[in-house]
Amino acid sequence: MFFSRQQHLMWVVLLLFAPVAYAADGSFTREGVELHYRTTGTGTPVIMLSGGPGLEVDYMVTVGEFLPASYQRVLYEQRGTGRSKVRLAPETMTMQHVVEDLEALRVHLKQDRLLLVGHSWGGMLAMAYAAAHPDRVDRMILIGPGGPTLDFIQWFPDNIRMRLRPEDIAAERYWDEAVKRGVEADKAALEGLRAITPGYFFDRAKGLAFASQLTDGTVHGHVNELLFTDMAKHYDSRPGLTQLNRPVLIIQGHQDPVGDKTAEDIHGVIKRSVLAYINKSGHFPWIEQPDDFRKAIAEFFAANP
Repeated sequence: MFFSRQQHLMWVVLLLFAPVAYAADGSFTREGVELHYRTTGTGTPVIMLSGGPGLEVDYMVTVGEFLPASYQRVLYEQRGTGRSKVRLAPETMTMQHVVEDLEALRVHLKQDRLLLVGHSWGGMLAMAYAAAHPDRVDRMILIGPGGPTLDFIQWFPDNIRMRLRPEDIAAERYWDEAVKRGVEADKAALEGLRAITPGYFFDRAKGLAFASQLTDGTVHGHVNELLFTDMAKHYDSRPGLTQLNRPVLIIQGHQDPVGDKTAEDIHGVIKRSVLAYINKSGHFPWIEQPDDFRKAIAEFFAANP
């Protein structure tokens, strides 16, 4: 298996997506890499940042449905995912690369500032961008984000594993060794993630239902490995985030394995942040508690139009 079981658990999110009709496709080029996005709706652009790293962005369509209708959803295909193909190597997949890709997207869209909505790893990318370019951020919504450092990795895998049943662990182990049997690496990574999906949810039944509908091609394992390897060297968004003076909403499920402390660490470093807890919710609050999720989003936009 390409990932060890421990590395499987470093994935910050997995989620089903459904086909959707898009209003327009777009692309831009940075340093020879063509990066793609799709849009739906009209109005002020909102950049939708998916998790992983290395997951397809389409699942963020459902998150976008909770935003006000006057905003355009920009479903950004991060490098190494979707149509944003790149030679996968340590020198092409770093945090600096993905941050500067986002800055190039801002320039391409002709926006003075970006409104960012990031889930899980997407929240980490949003924070890293804000740390590097605090004057280029309009507002941010961080949903179950990983931390401003990698400290959360100390407890995140354990919080998932303590929720798993023996059959989940057995399935994870089976797929962990599947590459040795000739299974394609991304397929094995997807199935390994499918096995541990219930650990991300408060409601196991919802986790199992969700896992049963995961589709091939949503996971790009080497992207995940390369970016976490790079982040392990130097990732710390806290110094730059202290310079950010824009409204930020942090939405945290109380039962999210990322842990309340992670959200509190972010809240403590971003001066204009609001922390909204959602009870009886794991890593996907818009799935498990949609009414509370909608309320948190609506209140944030009402306070920060």
